[in-house]
Amino acid sequence: MRLVLEREISDGAQTYRLWRSAGKPDLDYPRTENDKYILHVEINGYLIPLGMTDFSLTDCCGFSPAAEKLYGGKDNRGKWIDALRESGGNDAVNAALVEERMEIERFGSDPARQTDYIRTLINKRVDAYQKAKENGGQTFPDFVGALVMDDLARCVELSEVYQAKRKADEAIRRTRAAEEEKAYCEKRNRPAEQAVSAAIQVIREGGVLKNETITFYQSRYSSSSYSIVNYLMRQYHVDVPLRTQGWINEMLASATIRNGRCEHYQFFHSKRGKGSQKFFECMNHLIRAVVEQAQSETKDGAA
Repeated sequence: MRLVLEREISDGAQTYRLWRSAGKPDLDYPRTENDKYILHVEINGYLIPLGMTDFSLTDCCGFSPAAEKLYGGKDNRGKWIDALRESGGNDAVNAALVEERMEIERFGSDPARQTDYIRTLINKRVDAYQKAKENGGQTFPDFVGALVMDDLARCVELSEVYQAKRKADEAIRRTRAAEEEKAYCEKRNRPAEQAVSAAIQVIREGGVLKNETITFYQSRYSSSSYSIVNYLMRQYHVDVPLRTQGWINEMLASATIRNGRCEHYQFFHSKRGKGSQKFFECMNHLIRAVVEQAQSETKDGAA
């Protein structure tokens, strides 16, 4: 990329050269003129992005000393502003904020402060690399730290170890998450499965089948609810017209089964609600399918 040397900064012991892009601004909505480009610091012939603009660097370096001078410290700023708003209103607060910005820029533009701030950032990355070097790549081997120590070749080796460890850790995490998800769903699906088993037993042996709602979980955040009669119709591949499915969902309360047939049913009455003759046909089809399956299972067990 095309670069422009922004400036050199120094505290007398350490000197850094700061660069920025010469092309399109990095920020689409800069706060000020010096908030358009991300700064890069030159280290051993390489350019390291600082992740901040000149405006941000000045702000980071100047805010604490400015707050110390104006308010007695950062922790007092909020109380001081609130008190000023009560005594002088918004105009007084705005004037104070203008003064604050001037002090931030005065303190924050000091080359020695900026040098010390950047050195602190770089030292943290050196510490991260040294830690990875000591533990053989079990933690992130920071390439910037390796660059400062002129140890890039070793950093590449450590990075391969670290990436392999990350993949192994991710595989373990995914397996554990899948097991937890499976256990979660099994626990919450158990009542629905028990209700289905009890309903099948009622169909086989006779009795009152209540059309309760059951819910099955496909995942922790996804579930499907059915009326138990419609659920069984689908499970046993009974062809039920959509209108009848809707009636079962909304109106059917229970069905009484005797001698292998649906004897009668109860439904919720409303002004426009009425019974369904089609339901008898579908329900008897379901009963036959359930009984035939039971007989087939008995024969297979005997064989």
